[in-house]
Amino acid sequence: MKPMLAAEDIHVRYGGSIALEKVSISIPPGRMIAVAGPNGAGKSTLVNALAGWSRGSPRVTGSVVLDGFSILGQQPHRIANLGLQHVPEGKNVFAELTVTETLALVREPLDKEGRHLYSREQVLSLFPRLHERRSHKGGQLSGGERQMLAVSRALLAGPKVLLLDEPSVGLAPRLIMELLIVIRRLVDDGLPVLLVEQNIRAALEVADELYLLERGRIVAHGEAASMRQHEMIVNAYLGGASH
Repeated sequence: MKPMLAAEDIHVRYGGSIALEKVSISIPPGRMIAVAGPNGAGKSTLVNALAGWSRGSPRVTGSVVLDGFSILGQQPHRIANLGLQHVPEGKNVFAELTVTETLALVREPLDKEGRHLYSREQVLSLFPRLHERRSHKGGQLSGGERQMLAVSRALLAGPKVLLLDEPSVGLAPRLIMELLIVIRRLVDDGLPVLLVEQNIRAALEVADELYLLERGRIVAHGEAASMRQHEMIVNAYLGGASH
């Protein structure tokens, strides 16, 4: 199956330091692909390379293709307009705007080909908690509610691919799975999702495939079911017992 997003041989250097080396990933339609690993593995560097963000002045080489268009080196707003919707770590929402006002800011894309389109009513039905809190300001929401709002905003923009960067950070385990189960339902309906996550256990619960990133390189990759039994993951991330 032709991938909706494909990155090949991504290298990222900061001066003389190599942050990513020979990283290749592929996200087909209707699949959730997880990239997991410890702090400092290069996950943020990979996200920045895909989404067009930069911290410092990195030298990025390789290939990133979204639905047939090369996006490596494009500006972040251009990449977003082409359909890669990025939900960054940190649950960035407007503190002084209500849920309703925040969602009203998002405009439906003019080019609808290849996109997954959601109405405000559909988004609020996915996250009933947001519907209940729709008159509350962003600054009044809990961490989980802010994350739901950030995802909802991305969905309204009509993604071709949804990129979730560390959605579990700061959330209780119950809320992590509540959010990821909703995303899994969207994937089952066809939405391609790239989940970048430190919580490998949670990622394995919902992803179709998992890439393990350590020290800037992919050190293991496979279907989620087989990766649960992978010796490296079992010993280093699942407490020494397979699940």
